[in-house]
Amino acid sequence: MAAGVRGLSILFASGDQGVWGRTGVSSMFHPDFPSSSPYVTSVGGTEFQTASVVGPETAWNCSGGGFSNTFSQATWQSSAITSFLSTASLPPSSYFNVNGRGYPDVSALGGGTNPYCVSIGSGKLVGIAGTSAATPVVAGIVAQLNDIRLKAGKSSLGFLNPLFYANSKCFYDVDDGSYNSCSGIYGFPATTGW
Repeated sequence: MAAGVRGLSILFASGDQGVWGRTGVSSMFHPDFPSSSPYVTSVGGTEFQTASVVGPETAWNCSGGGFSNTFSQATWQSSAITSFLSTASLPPSSYFNVNGRGYPDVSALGGGTNPYCVSIGSGKLVGIAGTSAATPVVAGIVAQLNDIRLKAGKSSLGFLNPLFYANSKCFYDVDDGSYNSCSGIYGFPATTGW
């Protein structure tokens, strides 16, 4: 909270193990921390629907996400969550906390279908993927927006979540796939508005 008030934006990868988190399949989903915290902007992953084609996206099925078992639903996302819970085909309610903070807040290409090409120490090029690849993409966009704002004499964007949810129409809405059913058992569908 203190960082947001200071004008800092904190982004965190939503994780790469789907709804089950790092602990694996059990009788209840395991939301990742700190990405399930309401004080960070959680970034999930998408991928292109067709390999080697820059075009429509689908939710990456191993992207972390769901509903926190620790933090309550935030007021800035309550409308989006209410709509999602009332219209989506959901896993059994015993698996998740319907009153918890929903995450991720935003997603970017995770590189699952077409990996990001990066250079490692020796100059060798390798492909990487995951929400840890998607998060710097969103952070770079936020940094560019902050640069524009600061040059215009305005403040930085600061805590992003209320701004993002209040202006969701400014984002490309990926409404295909299940964004976190990595195990193939259960997950949450990507739907319009969520």
